[in-house]
Amino acid sequence: MSEEYQLMNRDREAGSIGIGAMIVFIALILVAAVASTIIIKTAEELQQNAESTSDDTRKEISGKINILQVLVNGSDGTDIDSLLITAKVASGSMDVQVQDIDWVITCGGSSYGLITGNLGSTDWAGGNIVAPESINADYLNSEDYAATDELTAGTTFRFDINLDLDDTVTTNAAGAGSCSGSAGVGETLEMKMVVEGGGTTILDLQIESVTSGKEVT
Repeated sequence: MSEEYQLMNRDREAGSIGIGAMIVFIALILVAAVASTIIIKTAEELQQNAESTSDDTRKEISGKINILQVLVNGSDGTDIDSLLITAKVASGSMDVQVQDIDWVITCGGSSYGLITGNLGSTDWAGGNIVAPESINADYLNSEDYAATDELTAGTTFRFDINLDLDDTVTTNAAGAGSCSGSAGVGETLEMKMVVEGGGTTILDLQIESVTSGKEVT
């Protein structure tokens, strides 16, 4: 076998090896490109989910009402008629307006009851909705807030809830409310403070006394 033929064979073999190596190299690049695309897409989705969760959590934390004290504001001697509540806007809260805050009272006992309201809407008095007490949220000196007033973090305010009136209708006789017979000694009321776009505060109120001025814990 001539030397020239051997040289051609070596060149042919070397060329084949080079082409194979190039194919393997290109295949590795393609696999790496696909893998990197998947990794980047997954990372973006995880980031979006994390940001969404963070935003939701921030909203819940940045809009919450803490209940400081609940007092008996009036009673018929057997059941509580109304509650006087002192509350505080949680630290870090922002952009919370009076009209963004709803409250819910549920009661049980002989019958289930539900009373709801908004701190920026009309209050109850004497069995009817009346204009003089147009906003339920008050400063500590009893002056009314405006519905669009912002309650900044750390702000303490008061509001009252009449338990002996049914808040699902515009007019109702006193004593015919949905919680009129479920607010006696030994009974429990569940209270929720809900901030629109923010957090919810849930509190169980154990009634130990129906005497005006006594605290409901």
